[in-house]
Amino acid sequence: MNKSVNKYCVLAAVGTSSLHHQWINHENTFDLHLIVYDDSYELFKSDSTYVTKNKGYKFKLIYNYLKDNEKLIDQYDFFYMPDDDISIDCYNVQKLFDYMEKYELSAAQPAIANSYFSHPHTFQQENSILRYTNFVEIMQPCFSRDALRKVLYTFNESTSGWGIDFHWGIILNYTEFTMAIIDDVYSVHTRPVRSSHHQEMLDYMKKYNLSFDIFTT
Repeated sequence: MNKSVNKYCVLAAVGTSSLHHQWINHENTFDLHLIVYDDSYELFKSDSTYVTKNKGYKFKLIYNYLKDNEKLIDQYDFFYMPDDDISIDCYNVQKLFDYMEKYELSAAQPAIANSYFSHPHTFQQENSILRYTNFVEIMQPCFSRDALRKVLYTFNESTSGWGIDFHWGIILNYTEFTMAIIDDVYSVHTRPVRSSHHQEMLDYMKKYNLSFDIFTT
């Protein structure tokens, strides 16, 4: 894989109804890496320099992609991993990366501006730039390079990914205030959560003795 001049990466598992065309324009200063998980590869193969296909769940796919391209993590400073049903424009993606850099964040996510959220603290708050937290969810995390190296193994610990986001705050030491919900970055989750992997989540939580407690400041 050729080395990019960009220092930001958007890495997503996408299918037929993906909204990734909203994320980019001719001015974006990040690279878009797409892993097509269904039969829409022919539809999307020209959308980016970096398009591949594989079957499976989001975080397993990302884990395998990064393991297959071992130098990729070294190429970028920050990695944003949105679900393919996240509506966010290029301006806000770039703003996310800017805030990651400005506040030296290890992990963060855009706030969600509509009602399709799984955790109330991710809902966008008015008159707020960001809120520090111990929990950034699997829906659309953004990691620094060092943080991604630390949490990457969790991507392979759960088939669905459910539960691994409760682990990230421990791994990244949330008490150092390097994890945040960024209210000044606008995103919309366009579909309600449709799948349920509660037992897998409970098994993961038990394995690592994790708590469901979520904090924001």
